[in-house]
Amino acid sequence: RTSHGMILAKGGEKMSKSKGNVVNPDEMVEQFGADGVRVGLLLSASAGNDIMFDEELCNQGKAFTNKIWNAFKLIKGWEVSESIAQPESSAVAIAWYEAKLQQTLVEIEDHFEKYRISDALMAIYKLVWDDFCSWFLEMIKPAYQQPIDSVTLAKAIEMLENNMKLLHPFMPFLTEEIWQLLAERTPEEALIVSTWPEMKPFNAQLISNFENTIEVISGIRT
Repeated sequence: RTSHGMILAKGGEKMSKSKGNVVNPDEMVEQFGADGVRVGLLLSASAGNDIMFDEELCNQGKAFTNKIWNAFKLIKGWEVSESIAQPESSAVAIAWYEAKLQQTLVEIEDHFEKYRISDALMAIYKLVWDDFCSWFLEMIKPAYQQPIDSVTLAKAIEMLENNMKLLHPFMPFLTEEIWQLLAERTPEEALIVSTWPEMKPFNAQLISNFENTIEVISGIRT
């Protein structure tokens, strides 16, 4: 008895050369990138179930890789100043995101223990796309053509590095490249042999309060 599902062609048929409904993995990697293909398939691969293959899944993975790369470029593109103080809003944003990352760590550890790999990836996906890119970076980014304070920038890089650690089992190529570009590192300091983020107590009330704020802001935008 198998413990995992199968990748099926559109319509639910089993992929077969004789039916001509197979896909060329080399062509998929060329079009969407190796990490994009991995993420696209894993997001839809709930434990033990078959995957209805659709190229759009891999396109979603590619979009995620672009999102991460653009976040890295945004952070690296900020001019830093040692003379300006950290805004209170940035300090609050950092405290919130550190708590949110810890909350996600607890969630994904539970998924890993139960072999729910796709659920673990989805939790990280939401953390990075929604919380880190859509909210955290927007809250800490400096005003137009203004520098960012050094304390906030250092924390932003630290949070990005933690994100890369969480994503590395799923997206080894992109995360390792960004890891090496963030700082000069020896082979012994490569991401693949780095330490998994440490689980620490976190302020659940801070997360709850911020979720209310997000709901209000989202409602105003709508």
